[in-house]
Amino acid sequence: MAKISSIYVNPVNKAMILSVYDKHLSQWPVSYESLNVPTRYGSTHIIASGPKDGPPIVLLHGQGGTATMWLPNILALSRDYRTYAIDTIGDLGKSELDDLDKYPKNGLAYSEWLGDVFNELGIKPAYVIGESRGGWITINLSIYSPERVKGIVLLAPVGISSLLGFIFRTLLMMGLHPTDVDKEKFFRWSISNSPVVYEVLAEYVFTYMNCRCKYAWPSKFSNEKLKQITAPTLLFVSGRDPIFNKQKDIDRAVKMISNIQLEFMADINHAMNIENADFVNNRILDFLNSN
Repeated sequence: MAKISSIYVNPVNKAMILSVYDKHLSQWPVSYESLNVPTRYGSTHIIASGPKDGPPIVLLHGQGGTATMWLPNILALSRDYRTYAIDTIGDLGKSELDDLDKYPKNGLAYSEWLGDVFNELGIKPAYVIGESRGGWITINLSIYSPERVKGIVLLAPVGISSLLGFIFRTLLMMGLHPTDVDKEKFFRWSISNSPVVYEVLAEYVFTYMNCRCKYAWPSKFSNEKLKQITAPTLLFVSGRDPIFNKQKDIDRAVKMISNIQLEFMADINHAMNIENADFVNNRILDFLNSN
């Protein structure tokens, strides 16, 4: 079998993702700069918005998304802060690996990659906001490079709960060769049934299933690792999230992370920053302004 030369596998997939990306950028509600910075793994793309002298916020998207998933949040967050929405290298978006076999393969490696990005952008300690897999990367950064983190916001992060149950349910639902109907059911179960979320993420997620993104397995954090998080932390949890909604896991996070605030959203699914953007935006700003 010929070795693939891109995470997109073929030009059709890449063209689809970039088309959706540019469509969302055309809807970006504030002025922005598209930046590309070199890192040890390849070029990393960033959408930078807000006042250049504002305190920095780094935004890390969920798996199978891109930096444009922050479309519903960027207006509020960029009013007083300099926001950097990053395309995670090895995932969808405009960041590009130099070598498909060389990508961040553990939490420390992601922290080193982000360190390169911070250095290139001239960012000192920043607030870091991560959704889902982006939350896992955020936690790792706060553990391995705490000097880079002023405060963290975690939206339905992976890594606090085990993913095994979610993966088993996904395999039962999708099988090895999912149909379009299977993909649709999976999206509405795992991410959201909200039309707003569907508009922002569905085309990404469905195309992502045909790609071969390169990323580390998001392993579950031990109690000892969670105890190493010293930055002020705001944790969003959803009652309908199929990945992270068990009370024992929520209790463990609250117990192990010393400086944590918990926000429980009972009737929201996984993509909470999109599904209930106004509430999430206001809660995040309250947290940032108090830290």
